[in-house]
Amino acid sequence: MSTLYVVATPLGNLEDLSPRARRVLMEADLILAEDTRVTRRLLNAFQIETKLESHHLHNERGSAPRLIARMQRERLRVALVSDAGTPAISDPGARLVRLAHEAGIQVFAIPGPSALTAALSVSGCEQTAFTFHGFAPRKQGELLAFLRALPPGLSVLYEAPHRVLALLRALAEVYPDCPLTICRELTKLHEQTLTGSVAQLRARFEAQEGPPRGEFVLLLQVGEQPAPLALEEAALGLEARLVDLMAQGLTLREAQAQLVDGGQRKNAVYAAALRLKELVGQQL
Repeated sequence: MSTLYVVATPLGNLEDLSPRARRVLMEADLILAEDTRVTRRLLNAFQIETKLESHHLHNERGSAPRLIARMQRERLRVALVSDAGTPAISDPGARLVRLAHEAGIQVFAIPGPSALTAALSVSGCEQTAFTFHGFAPRKQGELLAFLRALPPGLSVLYEAPHRVLALLRALAEVYPDCPLTICRELTKLHEQTLTGSVAQLRARFEAQEGPPRGEFVLLLQVGEQPAPLALEEAALGLEARLVDLMAQGLTLREAQAQLVDGGQRKNAVYAAALRLKELVGQQL
């Protein structure tokens, strides 16, 4: 009977490859790799010469059934790896694993590195429950809708270096004061864990020279969200305060600035001013 091994590989530090994982990769008949070039470098470092085949997000739908059919015909030991960390967690592989179970093929976990658990362990977050979301949507509208729908509690997200600033800016629009932990370059030479509010960490990254580097894990602690009625009342309260300040002789812009200086969220004040303009139907 064929067997499928789901093998965790190092996030960056090669010393994190377990002896068991090394043995399984060496003894396998075939290794399925997200990117064969990345995995080949790992295998070369440990003098492993097992045959490699590509198995990634864009070919998994077609390749998974073919692989399962082949494993049913032949007695194969197949190892599934991703570029780094544990396969099938925001990485390809889940479809193949599911089809293997359905076909009666034994599936074994070879546990080890995972960016998710590594980030949780160094975050200092005490919550025992969390929601893992993987990568957030890329389009701005979908991203904001996704963030606004996050449940209260601890949410964990992955992000690539070229998109992390866009994610931080969107987070600052929705959750500027929420506690945030950012982990980057886990297990590598420039490993870094940063904590602060969303607004603070956004400012810190925007002040850096050059684009951010490394893969990112973000741990966001979202508080209880106000009920819809409370949100509506808060919005109406801001509009009323703007009107009151304008009645005292301030322009709309000056009234907005005074509310922001008094501690109100800038985005909320701006939105209230827009609604007020629509309601009055004229340029204020």
